[in-house]
Amino acid sequence: MTENKLRTVLSAFFMLSHVSLLLVVLALFLAHRFIQEEFTTTMGIMVPALGALTTLAVTYAVSVKEKKAYVVASEPLSGIYIFTALLFPIAFLLILLALILMKGFYVLPFEPFKLSLGAVETIFAGYTGKVMASLFGKTPE
Repeated sequence: MTENKLRTVLSAFFMLSHVSLLLVVLALFLAHRFIQEEFTTTMGIMVPALGALTTLAVTYAVSVKEKKAYVVASEPLSGIYIFTALLFPIAFLLILLALILMKGFYVLPFEPFKLSLGAVETIFAGYTGKVMASLFGKTPE
């Protein structure tokens, strides 16, 4: 897989998955599975990390609005890099989704949910951010 192909796949994945996660939280709130305080706390924890990661994907999409910018040849990437670049974002999404659904269906009380959400955001957003930064040409902070 080339760098451009991986960027395209991850950009689409981040934009779709992050909007979907926020919509799941909203749907659970509207279904009265989250009370207002839980909803606002959950969004307050999720939006900054999701927004920062999705910004990289959107920036890339905007930068290749002209087809000639998109079709520039790119080098093939190593298998381990591709694996890492896909593993962390997918694991991040699945763990967040599992936590949200566990809270939404009363498997997990709010306090452990909130702590788990913060821990997952901190750990996986950091790793995912490093991968995204290397792939999208940003320097990690």
